[in-house]
Amino acid sequence: MPTHFSKFLASLLLIAGLTAQAQAIRFTTPKKSSAVAGVNNVQAPIPTPLLNGKKAFISYELGDVTAFPDAYSGGPERAYGEFYSAMKAWNRYELVADPNDADVVFAVRFVDPPNTVPQIRIGVADARTHITLWGFVEQVDFKFRKKNRDTAFTDSVKLLVTDIQTLLNPNTTPSPANP
Repeated sequence: MPTHFSKFLASLLLIAGLTAQAQAIRFTTPKKSSAVAGVNNVQAPIPTPLLNGKKAFISYELGDVTAFPDAYSGGPERAYGEFYSAMKAWNRYELVADPNDADVVFAVRFVDPPNTVPQIRIGVADARTHITLWGFVEQVDFKFRKKNRDTAFTDSVKLLVTDIQTLLNPNTTPSPANP
């Protein structure tokens, strides 16, 4: 029969192991910063519809739903709502409610694959041809407390908008998006 001390020790070892695993993930898959790592740092051409587009439609792609509401506040559409607000605050594109009125479509998706770091992904497509033009991804940093995970989630959305700003205007300092 295990003693209370051995149960306590086993719990401590489990917590230490989970912490080490989270740190290993964090250090082996570093969070990129658009200012440091660069977006399009090889200077490949940026698709014309993305550069010249004036109207954008933002679509919500259903991703992983099991993280809500336990790991993160809100629901699975949270990334969509925060991204929409940040893009609206940026005011680069006129956001339209009908994809037929858009030049480009930004598709927002939250993914939380097993044994890896959650991500928010943005796919960008030409609204007329439906050809994928670009993609962006930001990891959601691991945090123990829910309120800190919520902050990390929002920060990842802001970084995505910064990534888009950097791609479209590489010689300017992007303004932080405040949803």
